[in-house]
Amino acid sequence: MPETDKFDHESIQDKQSIREFFNVLIEGLEKGNIVLSSEDDNVLLTPAELIHFSVKTKKKDGKSRMSIKLTWKDSQLEMYRGKSNVIHISS
Repeated sequence: MPETDKFDHESIQDKQSIREFFNVLIEGLEKGNIVLSSEDDNVLLTPAELIHFSVKTKKKDGKSRMSIKLTWKDSQLEMYRGKSNVIHISS
């Protein structure tokens, strides 16, 4: 039976808190270890060298949504081929 570790968190945060989260996420990607924890849950992730990266956005009826998804295989190296390996972001 496959082992499953789950972590779910949802909250309202200010932009500074979200920026700090992403900075720590970047640091974890560079180090190869990401630990997510809350009062009830915690999980240790060890990102692979190749990571499938997906960004989706939607604007509708005065609301905006952005989903960022990172996925990788824990035990083997796998190449992902998409439409393009390049994404641009600006502010």
